[in-house]
Amino acid sequence: MKKLKLSKTRFIIILIVAIFISSCAQQTKEREQNIEIDISTLEKEIELRLREYENHLQNGDSIALGDMYMIDAEVLPSTVGRENIIKVFGRMIRDSIAGSSFKTTKLWGNDQLLVEEGTGTWSHKNGTVVGRGRYLLVWKKDDGKWKILRDTWFPEKKR
Repeated sequence: MKKLKLSKTRFIIILIVAIFISSCAQQTKEREQNIEIDISTLEKEIELRLREYENHLQNGDSIALGDMYMIDAEVLPSTVGRENIIKVFGRMIRDSIAGSSFKTTKLWGNDQLLVEEGTGTWSHKNGTVVGRGRYLLVWKKDDGKWKILRDTWFPEKKR
């Protein structure tokens, strides 16, 4: 009788532990799926913002381009603040740079702060490419909208 009680107790303990482990595994799997869904959604949001950026440049709108940046944004290594970024875009537009194409290669972060790595080109109005390279952007949510906090460009080395 004592042996039977001991076996039942062991069985119940093993059952409880198995249920607990199974529950933890399921929660981990659900969390992983949520992370994938969130990143996928964030990738789409950033993709839309990149297309807006390209359209603003094509339309020659340095103010709209500047508004895609946070007030305290920096284009590394030397341009600080939205007002100065707008001036840089104004000079680019006056120099006939009206085309760009950007493609995200990596994205990581969360729903408030993202780091995007990608490749891109800059071109004149006539389509002549004037620069190719890689970029790194830090995006920050500002009033529900993604804005660029830090921006840096690494030109492709000429061969």
